Amino acid sequence: MYLIFPCILLLLIICALLMTWRRKAITRKLCCMPVQEKLKKLNRLTQPFGFKYLLSQDIFTSLKDAWQRDLGYCWLYDRHAAAFGMVLDCETIYFDYRDCTWLIELWKGQYGINTGAEIGIYKADSLVPRNQRRSALFHTVPDKDLPFFEYTLYRGMMPVFRTAQRHWWLTGFRMGEYSEPDELFMKVSITFPSTEMQVAFVRGLIDRNYKPEDICIDHQQVCFDLCVPHTRQPRRPHSIRAAYSQWKNRIFLKLYCRVTKHFCLTLDKLLYLYEYLPFAFRHMLRIRTSRRPRRLKYRRSKRRHRHDC
Repeated sequence: MYLIFPCILLLLIICALLMTWRRKAITRKLCCMPVQEKLKKLNRLTQPFGFKYLLSQDIFTSLKDAWQRDLGYCWLYDRHAAAFGMVLDCETIYFDYRDCTWLIELWKGQYGINTGAEIGIYKADSLVPRNQRRSALFHTVPDKDLPFFEYTLYRGMMPVFRTAQRHWWLTGFRMGEYSEPDELFMKVSITFPSTEMQVAFVRGLIDRNYKPEDICIDHQQVCFDLCVPHTRQPRRPHSIRAAYSQWKNRIFLKLYCRVTKHFCLTLDKLLYLYEYLPFAFRHMLRIRTSRRPRRLKYRRSKRRHRHDC
């Protein structure tokens, strides 16, 4: 009986020594690894999540062929975002083009322990009446109809990052930084594949109460700023849930910074977590993977089951 406590204490001391030795071994291994090798390894690990790491900006961005492309978009994604730790400002811009209703949406805010922003383009199968847009499912568009997106995300007057690409869902996530959505604004530039599409989008902007003097048009390019969204925010009626999510985000961010305090770049921090705490690494990469709420998934699977029967 009297030997149990000393044995437990000895076991804890041995475990602590082993963890310390393992942590130092992993640190030495990462310090000796070339940058390009680390970059290649991290992108290989993040590819199944639909993202890649950009060393030049120290951000994660979405792949053009990411698995999220099959999900499309509906309003429920934004409504339930705070439940998944994503506290965002979003701007939905609808416009009719080629006998279909199209949607370009912008997001900015806090994604777990990431400060980030997104632009996505989607379209419905037909023209959607205004009163049915929130219940409609929008699909991602083919490559030939993709615009060239470019935006810079600012916190206050300081730029966080800039990204640009012809894409269906252009994203940027700076890991290990905290922001409130109201602190962020985006300078956005969109170059459309045709003048007709650009004109239709500008009509959508004006329909969202953007003033003509706030929109800069140069041939097929449209530039504007997103600071305070012109649309009603889905998170506003759920302010308590959003505040709770931000509280959790700050706690996880402090834990992340504490565990990875010996490294500066996200590249090294994440590879360290992959070697030292694999479960934490997987959690860090769930940046924007919960785009479809579980309730919606359940309903759709139930409908498919009924159809099959």
